[in-house]
Amino acid sequence: MTLQTLDKNLKKLLIYYLITLGIGFSLGVLYVYLNSEFSSSGMIEQYLGNNDEWAPKLPKTLQDLVSHTHEHITMFAIIFLSLALIFAYNNTIKGFWKRFLMLEPFVSIIITFGGFFVIRYITTNFSYIIMISSSIMYICFYIMLFVCLYELILLNKKN
Repeated sequence: MTLQTLDKNLKKLLIYYLITLGIGFSLGVLYVYLNSEFSSSGMIEQYLGNNDEWAPKLPKTLQDLVSHTHEHITMFAIIFLSLALIFAYNNTIKGFWKRFLMLEPFVSIIITFGGFFVIRYITTNFSYIIMISSSIMYICFYIMLFVCLYELILLNKKN
């Protein structure tokens, strides 16, 4: 079984699901940009706070970090599991790269969201590792998403 040979109704369901997932995930990326401008200093300010009189931000408490990390690790794990299960049936990418794209995001999830504790309590330099890790995670997401949509929409073998 491949994405191309699925029943027409199942293909439509997966297409709608993937588009909705892509929109939701992209809004999350936009939210990160609006809060940090994808910069190390923006990320550090988000977790350590600032002394700005006009737009003050308080440092994140341990409770804030635990709540934020718990929610994100759980939801991202579900997102990447569902996407990887669909991606597993693609024919475009195979072998090492298929495995890498399916498994790497789970490593990046832990590094990215666990890294906020490191920024807050150990060293702000870890923000660069988080930027690399989250970038790899986002790249994996979009590659898997677009490959699945490509095969479901543009490649027609059976239905």
